[in-house]
Amino acid sequence: MTTTSGRGLRLAEAAFAVAVLALGLFVAFETTQIHTARSNAPVGPALFPYIVAAGLILVGLFALREAFAGKVAHADEAGFELDWKAIVIASLGLLVHLLIVEDLGWLVATTVLFALVARAFGSRRLMADLALGLVLALLTFGVFNYGLDLSLPVGTVWEDLIDSMAADEPA
Repeated sequence: MTTTSGRGLRLAEAAFAVAVLALGLFVAFETTQIHTARSNAPVGPALFPYIVAAGLILVGLFALREAFAGKVAHADEAGFELDWKAIVIASLGLLVHLLIVEDLGWLVATTVLFALVARAFGSRRLMADLALGLVLALLTFGVFNYGLDLSLPVGTVWEDLIDSMAADEPA
């Protein structure tokens, strides 16, 4: 991947930066499509997606600048190698989260995402990562659902299970 001039590496970094930038722009555009009733609440459902979009756009711009003019990444002739295995594992975590969050809910999806991203960063303690991911998922679920009154998905599987258990109880 890396050429002696580092050009191939810089193009790969630039492609990654453009992908992050495009994702940020996509999130910002999709957030403009959120229609909510007018209220006096200081925090609406569009605030956090806008914060995420701004963060992605800033990271994309910074990564793009670093790809072509950065001093840290290209301090020596060899530059640095992108850890494609870590990128694939973290991307897999995001994909799995997107696929299971509606059915299995925020808690399960976020716990799995945390464990996969921790694995991408080199952690080999699966049970500890799952436990920490569950704690963070519980905290964010509580803050969003009870503190901000913004509903994170419980999961259709769990909702159906609770409904069937409630239907089986004698009246």
